[in-house]
Amino acid sequence: MSVHTADSQFSFQLPSLSYIDAKWEEPNLRASAPRIVRKGGLAAWLSRQVAAFITWRRNSEAMSELASMSDRELMDIGMNRGDLVRAFDPACNADLRQRGA
Repeated sequence: MSVHTADSQFSFQLPSLSYIDAKWEEPNLRASAPRIVRKGGLAAWLSRQVAAFITWRRNSEAMSELASMSDRELMDIGMNRGDLVRAFDPACNADLRQRGA
């Protein structure tokens, strides 16, 4: 004997998942604002300071996103809590750049 089942009985809710936006994994997907290159003077210094601040904010956002992930979620992307600092420290990643070049 078969019973007719309505489509509404199959509804479910997805769990709240945390993820890292693709722009952090793929550099070519990052939205880049047009950059104005200044040769020197106050405008060049100010431009460098603004660029450094924007970079710091982006890294801070990504770091807080990673820190909010559970150990299981970090393990799914091949990281652990000890790797969080390494992900954003250029000095720690110098060996990876040398291998890629």
